Amino acid sequence: MMRAVLRPIHCLLALLGASTPWLPAWAQGTPTPTAPPAYVDRVIEGLPPEPTAAAESQPYDPSGWPRFLRLETRLGTQPFDQSHKTRIGYGIYGLLDTPNHGTLSIDGTYAPHDSSGSLTLRQRAMPLSNGWMLSNELGVITPPSPAILRLPTRIYLPTAILQGVSTEWENPGKGLQLQASTGEPGRLDFLPSNGFRKLMGQRTTFGGQWRINADDTNPLSTQGWTVALQHEDARRVSNLDVPTQPGDIVDANATVLALRFEGADHRIQAQVLQSQASNVSGSRSGFWIDGEWDDGPRRHGLGAYRLERDLSWANQPMANDLVGVYARSSWRTRQWSAEGSVDWLDSISGRSDSGYFATGSARWRLDRDNTIGAGATVRHFGGDAWSSYGDWRFQNGWGNSGLRLEFQQADNEADARWLTWDQEWQVPQGWSLSTTLGVGAYDAYQSRPKESVWRTALSMSAPITAKASLRGNVNTERSNNGQTRYSLNLGGHWRIDQRWSFEANYNRYTGRNRFDTSLDPLAPPVNFFIPQSDRSFYAVLRYELEAGSRNVPLGGRAADGGGRIEGTVYFDDNRSGTQEASEQGVPNVTVYLDNRYAVRTDSQGRFEFPFVASGPRTVTVRGETLPLPWNVVNQGQARVDVRLRESATLSIPVQRTE
Repeated sequence: MMRAVLRPIHCLLALLGASTPWLPAWAQGTPTPTAPPAYVDRVIEGLPPEPTAAAESQPYDPSGWPRFLRLETRLGTQPFDQSHKTRIGYGIYGLLDTPNHGTLSIDGTYAPHDSSGSLTLRQRAMPLSNGWMLSNELGVITPPSPAILRLPTRIYLPTAILQGVSTEWENPGKGLQLQASTGEPGRLDFLPSNGFRKLMGQRTTFGGQWRINADDTNPLSTQGWTVALQHEDARRVSNLDVPTQPGDIVDANATVLALRFEGADHRIQAQVLQSQASNVSGSRSGFWIDGEWDDGPRRHGLGAYRLERDLSWANQPMANDLVGVYARSSWRTRQWSAEGSVDWLDSISGRSDSGYFATGSARWRLDRDNTIGAGATVRHFGGDAWSSYGDWRFQNGWGNSGLRLEFQQADNEADARWLTWDQEWQVPQGWSLSTTLGVGAYDAYQSRPKESVWRTALSMSAPITAKASLRGNVNTERSNNGQTRYSLNLGGHWRIDQRWSFEANYNRYTGRNRFDTSLDPLAPPVNFFIPQSDRSFYAVLRYELEAGSRNVPLGGRAADGGGRIEGTVYFDDNRSGTQEASEQGVPNVTVYLDNRYAVRTDSQGRFEFPFVASGPRTVTVRGETLPLPWNVVNQGQARVDVRLRESATLSIPVQRTE
């Protein structure tokens, strides 16, 4: 067919005296050459050449079990250290996936200057006889708890970070879980050492869970009845870093019993808690019930709670002196979503009159490029307060834009108004650039005059070369009364070769942040101190070794290939589900992959699973490792499809109850 078309064209052009060298020989009627021309490699304009395979310079070792090792040498200053002393530190992270002993990992740091550091040894999902699996942790740990007590409910149960040991036995076929842990409570510092600062006392927990309707043929099913129990005993603990009087040191304990029924489209869970503390006479008790059911695209919930005054979880503060009921509902479709809830509550002791707390939000996708949203929160209990917002997100030639208008009013705070523009700019592949520009006003309050404020934020990352990149984040805020606040975070990464890399980071901020307290009367109390200014830096020289059979990558099956998962857990201040330039990462949060592998986020909220099985995977952030009153969104789970020899990137938001 092509010959029949081109030959008449050749004849016509020949009559006109035009040459036709651009036509193939067979179209011009000349004999076709017998030998094909030599192959000439051509470069397509604008398409970069394929990078040289790293295996050519660093051969991959496929022998043995899949394994990963990272060694680090760190130099820097500790955040919030007013002496700004430069320290050297060392870090190690190792992972070994075995067929008969589960996953073995080590995560440790050490700073010889002050002998500070942390160490966590994990062994997860070791198969035993009769369907049992064993998981153990030693070092800096988060105490394990029964699965149904980790589900989001209306009441938050706090947890502590321990330096100690934990064990967990699980039999999915029989629906059994058993946990125990003991250790000294403390807090984690940041780079260069990521040291563990011990607090007073000892905490011991034990618990268990039994899914009564367990079925060996379907061990992943959660339907039916489940009962769980957890107890924590705290000896000589304190809520103060440095107790100043005998009354600051407390002996306490708490026990919670939970019963859950889950059907195909409905769920109900009840919890009863009892606590005792040496600084409170007698015992304290509380209960809460959470129920929900599905109705097509709609989900509804009802619940009730009663929490006596001075109720705590083994001396860890939680909501108390409250009794109430609540109702909530949500409706989600592909085009729009809406959700709302209302609590009617009262104080048991009479410290406050009865009242209510209501919150709601909605989002509607107008078309492919435009989305609008609105929300409001109202509290009439222990003082009146409300907040509301409206936003419009749209795509344009610059990228993705968002306009947001916010109002806040409370009895004990200045009324506030904010208009914010968020922009995610369209930049070349490999780059990212987002900005935030906001103007706001605070009304006069008590002795404070009226204040006008503007703030800007910029976040960017850019490749310098194929092996080096820069990232940065800067926030500024200035008011008409001369108050100024700014924060700066600059970092760089250089991949020297397949195994060696270098990373550096500098942090600087000055001026005290304005903190908006939660309006939710059930949010746990938060006590913290933010210094006026701080600066710190760190530099890391890193060595990484990856080896083992690629036929069985971490969490995979035979013949699967491997990929990588990296991401960030961040504070979603405006509840948009997108990380804006002004929103920071969450440090020291434990992230799980398929509930089998665990890593802890760094000071920027970043995490990485270096070599996992290709295919669908589940990444989970558990609420008990988050700073209160922040909590997970969508049960803290994100599903990602890992492809062969590629990196999957996630951004996981955590939100504060309003």
